Amino acid sequence: MRKFFAIPEIAKSLLALLLVALCLLAGNWQWNKGKVLSHQNSIIKQNLTLKPLTETKLIRIDPVANQWRTVILKGKFEATHQLLIRDRYNQGVYGFEVLQLFKTVNANYWIDRGWVKAGATASTPPTIPRLPTETLIISARIRAEDLSHQLHGSFFASTASKRVIPLQDIQGVNAAPYYLDELSSDNKDAAPITVIDLPDLGNGPHFAYALQWLAFAVLILVGRGMLFRETQRLSLEEIKVKSA
Repeated sequence: MRKFFAIPEIAKSLLALLLVALCLLAGNWQWNKGKVLSHQNSIIKQNLTLKPLTETKLIRIDPVANQWRTVILKGKFEATHQLLIRDRYNQGVYGFEVLQLFKTVNANYWIDRGWVKAGATASTPPTIPRLPTETLIISARIRAEDLSHQLHGSFFASTASKRVIPLQDIQGVNAAPYYLDELSSDNKDAAPITVIDLPDLGNGPHFAYALQWLAFAVLILVGRGMLFRETQRLSLEEIKVKSA
């Protein structure tokens, strides 16, 4: 027992406890990430089954609680207000996500119309289908992700601003603080450029990672105990050899 309280053994035990604490912290972090993802997925799954909202229901709506819910809007696309989200890939091909401003009688909304392939060079603009100018009825899904850090203004801007600007204030337009994925339009010329897929609604590996970190903590404790026993055994053998 005295050996256990020797300074070298105490140091080893403290190191083991520190590693166990780090493993438990990492495991708790992964578990909480899994819980958040699971909660978000449950919201999305429920919202996908609900009836579409009309614009009157969008007043003061919580976009997180209603993410991926379908809405019906009547208005016009504003050709002069367009955003391109960089670093978007489709089947391994680099391109942009196209956000177009949609103006209704009551409000402005940024609409994600889909993906377009990048131009041949950095200075070549992508080819984006022209939009009709008349009043349209579109269906779309509410998206709650923060795109502020990904929006670099117009593709044709000479420099990209590094200042983070809220989505509702981009290009000086007073718009909704969330965006929408376009699903369909009553005019085929205003249909989505590409189909925007639903997210992966799996819970990911976070819970498994949390259990792995817990297993590492247990292994460290077991290993520390075995190491102490081995040290004791070697000490007893040395004593026997000396006494012989």
